[in-house]
Amino acid sequence: MKLTIAFLLFLILVVGAVAYRSIATTSSSTTSPPVPLRAAPADALPSSSAPPSNAEDGPQPETSEEKHRRLLPGVWHDEYQGKRTMTLNDDGTGTMDVELSGVQASLFAAKLHFDMKWSLDGDKLIKTTVGGEPAKKVNLILKMLGDTAEDKILEITDERLLLLDKDGKTEYDWKRVQSQ
Repeated sequence: MKLTIAFLLFLILVVGAVAYRSIATTSSSTTSPPVPLRAAPADALPSSSAPPSNAEDGPQPETSEEKHRRLLPGVWHDEYQGKRTMTLNDDGTGTMDVELSGVQASLFAAKLHFDMKWSLDGDKLIKTTVGGEPAKKVNLILKMLGDTAEDKILEITDERLLLLDKDGKTEYDWKRVQSQ
């Protein structure tokens, strides 16, 4: 009987950890250092041997990374294994509020709040959790799963952010929350 209860508790813990991994999309390592959110001031950039641009050349097309930096800030919502609201600020900070139910809520909390920093590395959105509430539950999750998520940006528009988890299979379909 004790063995059965211990096994069930272990199984619930493993299922909860796997579920949270899917919800928070965290991983413990990154393959390369993230690119800072903001470009360096013009006087800090290395000089270029290219000739200065000419007004007659017209505006240069927006790069993929410039488009991502322009469109990422805002409030996003998805319902992947719970309700999640992610806020990405222009300054590279952000939050994620997660509403859990069922076994996940029993193991962690019905509501979790994560404070994070975000950056881009090419077409990857890197989110690093720096704290949250309830602190004990958030710290337990971070200890088990790591503090960094690295998702590939598959699509970004004014209304949609489609990310691919580092596992190469799981997609997160975020919708922009329209301001009232």
